Amino acid sequence: MTLLDAVLSLSEAPARDEALQRILRALARATAADALSVLTAAEDGSVDVAAQIGLSPAALGLSFRPAEHPRLRRAALAAGPIRFLDPSEPDPYSGWLLGSAGEMHPIHACMAVPLRVQGRLAGLLTLDACDPDGLRGLHDEDARVFAGLCAGALRLDAGPARAAEARRADGLAADRAAPLGRSAAMRRVEREIAVLAPLSVPVLVTGETGVGKELVARALHERSPRAGRPLVVVNCAAIPTQLVESELFGHRKGAFTGATAARAGRFEAARGGTIFLDEIGELPLAAQAQLLRVLQEGEIQPVGEDRPRRVEARVVAATNRDLRREVAEGRFRADLFHRLWVYPICVPPLRERREDIPALCERFAGELAAQLGAARVDFTEPALRALTEGAWPGNVRELKNAVERAVLRRTMAEGSAAGRALVLRPEDVDVDGAGDAIERGAPRVEPAAGEQLWLASAPPDAPVEPLADALERARRDAFARAFRAADGNAAMAGRLLGLSRSFAYKEAVRLGLIPAPEPRKR
Repeated sequence: MTLLDAVLSLSEAPARDEALQRILRALARATAADALSVLTAAEDGSVDVAAQIGLSPAALGLSFRPAEHPRLRRAALAAGPIRFLDPSEPDPYSGWLLGSAGEMHPIHACMAVPLRVQGRLAGLLTLDACDPDGLRGLHDEDARVFAGLCAGALRLDAGPARAAEARRADGLAADRAAPLGRSAAMRRVEREIAVLAPLSVPVLVTGETGVGKELVARALHERSPRAGRPLVVVNCAAIPTQLVESELFGHRKGAFTGATAARAGRFEAARGGTIFLDEIGELPLAAQAQLLRVLQEGEIQPVGEDRPRRVEARVVAATNRDLRREVAEGRFRADLFHRLWVYPICVPPLRERREDIPALCERFAGELAAQLGAARVDFTEPALRALTEGAWPGNVRELKNAVERAVLRRTMAEGSAAGRALVLRPEDVDVDGAGDAIERGAPRVEPAAGEQLWLASAPPDAPVEPLADALERARRDAFARAFRAADGNAAMAGRLLGLSRSFAYKEAVRLGLIPAPEPRKR
């Protein structure tokens, strides 16, 4: 049914991008690829990520210049599927693989297929597998079929897409016009978003950790004329200091050790759209100076290049710091602060808008229920009251975690959620999270005299186990418990472990907890 699903995507999908996404999902089921993407060719010769699976969400809309990437250049000139066997060639997606940190290992499987429409290059289909043999089962003929479907999707009538764009402009897209909250405080935020969204001025979103600053940034983007262009989310606190400028503004090949290929930065990826700089107070001063130039002149200067480049992207920034104090103490540039402080949006903490909590609980529970296959999720009155009266120092993020824990506990208690309605009870709700701070049945670590810590289950004179062995044993035990609790469902086990479904499945196979899949028969 995999190929049939992909074929039906062309006739059933409402628009091009949805068709591409469905085709990639069908291809993902037929291969061991860890990442798949469709890049569309632009008039200036660049290629943009239009659909992807397995890459960071920020990769959507990422733009590459094939001339700067050997593999993309060869793929664009190829007559058919091409497999990349030279590990010295840099992979353009290195560092973008979902769940990976740093550069992608050079020894991995990678292939690309050009997408041609009436003899013209319309884009590229790419596949990456961390396992060097991961794409061996995909024959070139099958790759051509899927590439043909992708090329067909690129020719889909743009009428539905134009209609969707019109609905967006008129504010009729229900998912994007959905209110952020019902409280008076959030209605004020909604009014501020309505005024600021159509403009191009930078916006600074402030508030405590977990209040939903990213939701405000997304609303600003999705209710703006830029909604059809990328929204690139950057967590400034997660970027190593020495790589901040390269990540934001890009770099030239050979600009520094490890720069084996030119790479476009996040501002290039957000061209024409919005870039959301979360935790902007964490940016080092050198990067702040570059950011100021972007806001003032609309120019970036990639690391190692002599000439600046023009770039047009709206900047939305967020912080939970007091930037005035940061300026006074010399950690944040005063000129950048004043450039960002055009009109700040302050998102109130959850304790000041408790009337929003019931709707948030229903939303979070419904999202997870859909993944579990449940018909719906209902709350008993005591359970909803406990959630509404919680302290929630972690705000919306903490509430979301608590609701998802409750849904998973009820699912495990009843066996399976598929097709059924779940009813959450007070015993499912863990308001303060203390029950999960230390796993049930696990030994607690308590301080003893002399500031020494001992595990109650391990006597002081027990032999010391090599760290690698101890970690592997703990890993096996954690995966085993998760798969038992999930009744062998890899998606649910991955959710419990905080991992993707594909990684949880592959790791369970490696650990011998579930049987390896049999080779596909042709």
